[in-house]
Amino acid sequence: MTPADEWYTVALEGSNETFTIRKNYKIIRKIGSGSYGSVCSAVQLDTNEVVAIKKCFRIFDKKLVTKRCLREIKLLQHFNNHPRIINLRSLDLADYHHFNEIYLIQNCCDTTMADIIHSRLQLEPVHYQWFMYQIFSALKYIHSANVLHRDLKPANILVNQNCDLRICDFGMARGFSKPSSRLETQNMTHYVVTRWYRAPEIMLSRHSYDKASKFFFDLWSAGCIFAELLGRKVLFKGTDYVDQLHKIVGVLGLPEDTSFWDKTASESVVDYIKNLRDTHGQRPPAEPIDFAAQFPECSPEGIELLKQLLHLDPSRRITANEALEHPFVEQMRDPAEEIDCPDLFDFESFELIEDEHALRQCIVREVLQSKGRSASLRVPSFHSMEEDNRPRRRYTGSSISTPQSASATEAHLNAMAAIQQGKDIAVRDTALDDAQGMIMGSEFVGEPEDMDEDDFKLMDSDDSIRMDHNRRLFGPSNANRQELERHLSRDW
Repeated sequence: MTPADEWYTVALEGSNETFTIRKNYKIIRKIGSGSYGSVCSAVQLDTNEVVAIKKCFRIFDKKLVTKRCLREIKLLQHFNNHPRIINLRSLDLADYHHFNEIYLIQNCCDTTMADIIHSRLQLEPVHYQWFMYQIFSALKYIHSANVLHRDLKPANILVNQNCDLRICDFGMARGFSKPSSRLETQNMTHYVVTRWYRAPEIMLSRHSYDKASKFFFDLWSAGCIFAELLGRKVLFKGTDYVDQLHKIVGVLGLPEDTSFWDKTASESVVDYIKNLRDTHGQRPPAEPIDFAAQFPECSPEGIELLKQLLHLDPSRRITANEALEHPFVEQMRDPAEEIDCPDLFDFESFELIEDEHALRQCIVREVLQSKGRSASLRVPSFHSMEEDNRPRRRYTGSSISTPQSASATEAHLNAMAAIQQGKDIAVRDTALDDAQGMIMGSEFVGEPEDMDEDDFKLMDSDDSIRMDHNRRLFGPSNANRQELERHLSRDW
């Protein structure tokens, strides 16, 4: 147990929540929350840096939450050197023996991709290229470690003022093992990915996909994010899973050949899809909508990339490696960023553990490991481009800056000034009352059915891409919609 005099408890103004943290940190404000976690920005007093402190609480209330917390911690440690993945500066436990919460200390980013997309900030083509290149770079690294993120969405992409981004929230991630193994069976359960970014083959499948196919799940999500960047609205905003399927087919069309679903989807679901009809009772078009007309500011190369990301047939969907070589992001390329993770991630070392004491020990070991890591390891270990003769990208983050949240900037500057003057900081809960919606949320461990603050905002809005009325689809009148909904929304 760490000495009690090293810690103090902060009550967040306007709520019943508290943070018990080391005296080396001063909380600024709460910036995100969920069912099993909250995030506050804080000042690290010995360095005068603004950091994010993520509190994961009630982590032993449910085994599912324990595993999710441990999974995220271990993955963040594993990916800690990549510049496009949120870093983990350290872990903290106030009590090493009887804890039910843990604190993750991370760099504090200015905002999220969701906040940028749904703000009034003016985006230019170079922003789309830079954002997508960074996402592909991160996915290449993640997938090379035998890891699938499985919850890629704008709210899980943190962005700094210079448009550098970092992917976060790895609690839902999974790896790959032999199909017959206990781990593979366990990996396909207890999870419902955010509906709007969920690949159709996940909803339709009766059983797990092979390793190669699973990598394409994240690329589908990347395609949804790309379309949302271009249109500033959600592409497939289904009100439920059946409606989600209708919207996907309505936008992408129904190919004449759907044999790519035959081996994985149940016959009843495939029959339902084949019997979808438009407002005139006709079969859906075989071709997708005119994306060039839908997103007129996007280049032809960008439209082609979007189509390759959103193939209904996952085997035809572009990979992260292929996406990095696409002409749309050619001007952004930096070979130093396009590397593989040096080590595969070992899910089997902890995923099959069920004993609570053993899981506690796993978490304690991760905390001790984080304490033993030197500060230099927090610096990306990529080769400096000044040290070799490989070509630099034509654009850099500094030339495509995006304003950060004015409220966040003001809060951080005021906090730093107060500390320098020896004054207290008034800690506010701003996670729900930020007028601009520019908060860093969704970095929490939640229930499978959880939706974060960004999702709730979008659900209450009419923020979806307008569909041609003639592409609205309807299922057969004799279909059992309730049974179909259960099938499409089940755990995987």
